[in-house]
Amino acid sequence: MTTLDMAVTEEMKSVDEKVQKLNAGWRKILVEQLNLDQETFKLAQGSLGLPTTDSSGLFQMADHIPPNTTLFDAGSTALFSDNYLGLLSALLPENGTDLRNELGDNYPNWIAYRNAFYKENPTSTKSQLEVFEVFANQRLDPRKAATAINVFEKAMSTPLNKAFEEYRDQNNYQTFTNDAGQSTRLPIYTPTIEEAKQQVNTGASVEINFDSSSAEASLSKTEIQGAASGFYDIFSGGAGANFTQLNQKAASAGFTIKGKINNYKMIPVNRGHWFNSSEYNRAYNNKDDMTVWDPQANAGNWDSFFAQPNGGLARNVSQILVVTDYEFTVTSEATYSESEFKQIQTQAKFGIWPFFSATATTNHVTSSSLNAQGKLETTFQLKKGLYEIWGVNVLNAPA
Repeated sequence: MTTLDMAVTEEMKSVDEKVQKLNAGWRKILVEQLNLDQETFKLAQGSLGLPTTDSSGLFQMADHIPPNTTLFDAGSTALFSDNYLGLLSALLPENGTDLRNELGDNYPNWIAYRNAFYKENPTSTKSQLEVFEVFANQRLDPRKAATAINVFEKAMSTPLNKAFEEYRDQNNYQTFTNDAGQSTRLPIYTPTIEEAKQQVNTGASVEINFDSSSAEASLSKTEIQGAASGFYDIFSGGAGANFTQLNQKAASAGFTIKGKINNYKMIPVNRGHWFNSSEYNRAYNNKDDMTVWDPQANAGNWDSFFAQPNGGLARNVSQILVVTDYEFTVTSEATYSESEFKQIQTQAKFGIWPFFSATATTNHVTSSSLNAQGKLETTFQLKKGLYEIWGVNVLNAPA
């Protein structure tokens, strides 16, 4: 690595550290002024605009599993529903191990076959029994196939298999189609968008006054470390946009943010009928019980699902912070030339900290200008009747 490369690397590291402190300070002021829970609130990076005519945005956020940080990028997290299916696949039915004993070495092959079938055919209406009949007739000796199918029929009445049928019941999912004609199938949660609107429209209001210098001075080491995330830019423009120097300038000088949210609400989240709490709790409460956990399953074990902080179901979204009708002025305390301002205006297509949107889709309106001192002032306005997600409350398993 050349001396120049090393200098650039150190400069980028310095920016990352400064932005991490900015993020931690911004989250802290929101927790204080919106009266949020310091221990459970996670701030979504950027502004996540909600569709106003369907519930897809809420369902997607409810199904995400935020990482073990106080900030998160919703687009890069695992899904609760996917990991819950893995959990069901790692358990044994309540009536014992008759099927496993009957199939012998073919039992893991059946589990893999079933999981692969439903992954490749997510909208299939075939029951597990129908899928097993195909498997048995293809893979087993004809003399054993009939016996195995009979054993499986008896196992279908167990709570575990009923939970699996609930998971794959198409009535427990909803398909959304965007303006581009792209369809997304999501597990159903509450609230719906209409329910959320009603709650947010009668929510509280709050004025926010943020100064990064004073906010950072009050931060603890734990708060700074918790704000580690995958996005460390001040100006976001995607491919082809280079803001290295401007990010350094802006991060070093700091920011003030002043404005008001006229309505906000922390809205409770509930899973739909695709989720069976009894099976979830049976798994959680029987960590070392091999009559509950299938030792031959390759889907995982108690630690891979529930151990903190990296278990696939170690955390879940319990509430979503939704806002509407706000206006903020974000002032970068750095001074900018006209050419720098033009670059920001033309290339920062995804926005400016902390209201950027990594997907370049948002509901707020943005306008920027240089004031008399050459400082960058950016106004963000979300009109009444439009909604954004600003974060979530997250609880550890088994909540």
